Formats: sequence, structure tokens, C-alpha cells
Amino acid sequence: MNKIDLEFSKQVAAIRNSVRRSERKDYVATYTEREYLNGKTREERVLILRTRGCSWSYHSGCSMCGYWDDTNPNIGRDDLFSQASSFLERFPRGEVLKIFTSGSFFDPVEVHPDFQKKMVEEVLKGYEFLVVETRPEYVRRASEWIGKYSGRMQVAIGLESTDPLILRRSVNKNYDLSDFIEAATTLHSIGISVRTYLLLKPPFLTEGEAIADTIKSAREVAPYSDFLSINPVDIQRGTFVESLYKEGNYRPPWLWSVVEVLLSLRDIGIPVVSLVTAAGKRRGAHNGHTCDRRFSDAIRKYSETLDFGILESLSCTCKELWKTFLREEENLGFPIGEAMQLDE
Repeated sequence: MNKIDLEFSKQVAAIRNSVRRSERKDYVATYTEREYLNGKTREERVLILRTRGCSWSYHSGCSMCGYWDDTNPNIGRDDLFSQASSFLERFPRGEVLKIFTSGSFFDPVEVHPDFQKKMVEEVLKGYEFLVVETRPEYVRRASEWIGKYSGRMQVAIGLESTDPLILRRSVNKNYDLSDFIEAATTLHSIGISVRTYLLLKPPFLTEGEAIADTIKSAREVAPYSDFLSINPVDIQRGTFVESLYKEGNYRPPWLWSVVEVLLSLRDIGIPVVSLVTAAGKRRGAHNGHTCDRRFSDAIRKYSETLDFGILESLSCTCKELWKTFLREEENLGFPIGEAMQLDE
């Protein structure tokens, strides 16, 4: 890691360390969402486990990730089993379950290996399909035992971008495309499908650069992915991105940009969705216009059906403002923050 990258990593860590962490030991949340998965619209149950937190966050962490405040450093194996029992008593069966943590389900430090194996086994007694998230460095070890669930599991990896400079100096990801490809290839070799997360508008990119990077990244990872999720940055508490936002030096992406990316990827050959967090709000992807709710609803409905007609039918007078915003940023050569946004 060179001097510039090290300094950025230290800044991310310093801001993250200012966040007060939880003392609770129950699971964080559970809710349902709908998504187009495995050929049809699915009702999906989401479980967010409370863990000790992402191991990378103990060293530095990613610039946009604010899940640190949902973690408890004292969570152990027995606490995880207690969370699982509580959840499965309430929701023992369903179509699809997504298990999220504040880091990686397959990280043996964050999630005890005994728990990993037992949780997957118990979940797939009552659910048709399971989705879990992980960083790529933990896939090799997990592949030794998850192959028995071939066709019933999907592993999500947050690559965010294929550009090495963006990964190092915008996201602070601490891995790259080659790590992702190795993990995805390993998963496919044992019959486990791969969901890839791409980040729309990491810090320091203009809106146009962010759109171009997401489209380029999507096309580069498509051969190694079965499913793509486009995740527009939202402003999470206690993050480097939040510090930029409060200084007036960052604006979340426009909803027009989300639509532009999705429509540009209609020929990619695999499902591409976008479940936008805080859609239409100032801290999430927004147009800053009365159309925000309509656009948010349309993107959600598209992600449930993959009906591009829903997106193609969107229109609003603010489209010209979005185009002006793109042009002005390009002319300036740097991103326009929220405080500098052009008036309609």
C-alpha cells in the first residue's frame, strides 16, 4: 500500500472509530422484499444478524459502509445460535431467505464456522433458496462444505467496481477484480451461483464518471456472475462519505442515473436489479424533484419483474436539469456536492 492509499485508509478508519457500537445481542432486523430471482418474482425474507463486525473494518473499512454501528464486539458463537433460534421460531419456512451481516457470513472470525454450517443446514430445511454475502477471501474455505447445497444457494460479493484505482482510492475495498474472479470461479465449480454488487457513485467521481464506471464494470463481471445488483450510494452514519456530504462535497446519485445504468445493461444476458436504499431521500439516490416517489416506485417494480418498459416510460421535466448537471460537472472536472447543486 503506497502513501496515498495508506492515508486514505487511515481517514476512513478514524471516522469509523468515532461511531458508538451496539451493546445488544439480538438480531438487527428482519423484513421482506420482492425481487426477480431464478426466473420469477420472489417474496424474500431478509435476516440481518448482529455480529462482532466485518474483519476489514477492524483494520480500516470501506468508505461508504455504516453497518459498524449495528455490531457488538462481544457477540460470540452462542449469541449467534440464540439469534438464529429466535428467528427460525418466528419464520421457519419460505421461498427465499437472505442472510446479511455487517461483513461476511463466511468470515470465521466474524461468524463461527460451527454456526455457518448449522445455520445453512437449518435454513434449507424450510426455505427453497438461501443468499448470503461474503468478501472473496473467505470463499475458498467455505467451498469445502457448501457444494452439497448446489443449486440452492447464491453467494453475493460486493466487488463495487472493476477499476483498481476506484477500489483503492474511492471505496478502500482492499481487494480487486482478480480476487473476485477467483472466488466466483470457485463457487461456480461447486454449483453455487454468484450475485455481484456494484456501487453507483463512489466518492470523488462525477455523475458521468460513476455511470460509465458502473456500466463498464457490469459488462466486465457479467461472465463471472449470475445476477447483478446495482447499489447506489446512500449516506450512512459515521462514514467517510458522510463526512464529505456534510462538507458539501458529495451528492448521492440521481435516480435518473440509476435508470440510465439499468437501461444500458438490458442486453447483458443476466438479471440486473437495483434495490435502492433511501430512494428519493436527500441521503439516498434522488432527483430532488416531485418525481422522486414515482421513480423510486418504478425502479422497485422493475427489480421485481425485469420489465424494462416500466423504466422506459419514465419522464419528468427534471431530466434536463440532470443533463445540465452532467455537463457542468464534466466542464468543471470535479464532482458537484449537494450544497453546490444547480437550481432548477
